[in-house]
Amino acid sequence: MALPPRLLPFFLLIGVHASVSHGSPLPPTYNTSICSKSYECGGVNISYPFYLSNATGETYDYTQFSCGYTDLKISCSLDGRNETPTIQLGGDNYTVLDIFYDNRTIMLADTDALRGGSCPRVRHNVTFGQAYEWLQYTGSPDNLTFFFGCNLNLALTIDPRLVSLSDQYQINCKTFSNGPDGGDSFVFTSGELEGPVESELARRCSQVIVVPVNGGILNSSNQSALPSGGYGQVLKKGFDLAWNSRKDEQCNLCEQSQGHCSYSQNRTFLGCLCSDGKVGNQDCRNSGGARQG
Repeated sequence: MALPPRLLPFFLLIGVHASVSHGSPLPPTYNTSICSKSYECGGVNISYPFYLSNATGETYDYTQFSCGYTDLKISCSLDGRNETPTIQLGGDNYTVLDIFYDNRTIMLADTDALRGGSCPRVRHNVTFGQAYEWLQYTGSPDNLTFFFGCNLNLALTIDPRLVSLSDQYQINCKTFSNGPDGGDSFVFTSGELEGPVESELARRCSQVIVVPVNGGILNSSNQSALPSGGYGQVLKKGFDLAWNSRKDEQCNLCEQSQGHCSYSQNRTFLGCLCSDGKVGNQDCRNSGGARQG
């Protein structure tokens, strides 16, 4: 029976919706260039599950998808002749110093610290934002704790244990800027402050920032020289994070078939990207495009 003309678009729309909703949200094929085996930026090899920020595709509804884990997006910027790989965590930029695929770790350094001269002014704690689903510390991290804009006016009632801080822990670089609030600034390694003293000092300072550092680098440094610029050298060596597969079953099946998991920007698994340019709903076993490494 022929359908009335006005009902044809309605049934066509239902048919298109059904074909999309019962299969992968992705098109049946994709541009394989977004899954390039590797890309080098600033001497760092960028490979799956990381991906370049400009290497994305579009789903049927024109939303972006990646060949890699959401939040492991790396931007490669050019400054003069130098390329710099950068990743965002919690809205802050970190320079990628290296990626070790064998043990699944990435080495990062605060971009502001790298550019801040010998005595950089750190401006934020390290927060993962949504990237916590993929990244984690490799163990119990060593930290440097900074207290900025502190007023240790000895005319006021003060814990006598704070009096000795100025000589041993006060940042005294000539190039260091305390910022608009003025006052004194201090740097401590993990465990150097007792709880009550730390609380009293924090009460007298305008800002407290905790930054993870590489424990091996910190322990091998001259810690008595940290306040005079040694802390800057430690910060510039960065810290390590491990990426874990908080993968769902679909992504596990995909990777076991040598495919690459595709995720939306809101961290939804969309499909399995196979090396022959085809998209599998779950894996690449039926596409003929299983990857060879």
